[in-house]
Amino acid sequence: MRPAQSLKPASYICPLCDGMLHATSEHALLAPEGDVSRRRHAHLECVVAARRRGELPTEDEFRKATKKRRGRRG
Repeated sequence: MRPAQSLKPASYICPLCDGMLHATSEHALLAPEGDVSRRRHAHLECVVAARRRGELPTEDEFRKATKKRRGRRG
């Protein structure tokens, strides 16, 4: 997840609320499971709300959880 803003005349659909998001607005880029080829643009407010609910891990949190799961297999 990283902050983003563009001067490009584009719009996106926020994956967290399904609302319209204009590229010129301040927003965040999400990379599901760290895969930047699947990145999605989201409203900052939606990202903050999802983080507060514990539904959106940071990259560090995701990697730590993945590492723990791999350690249990062995």
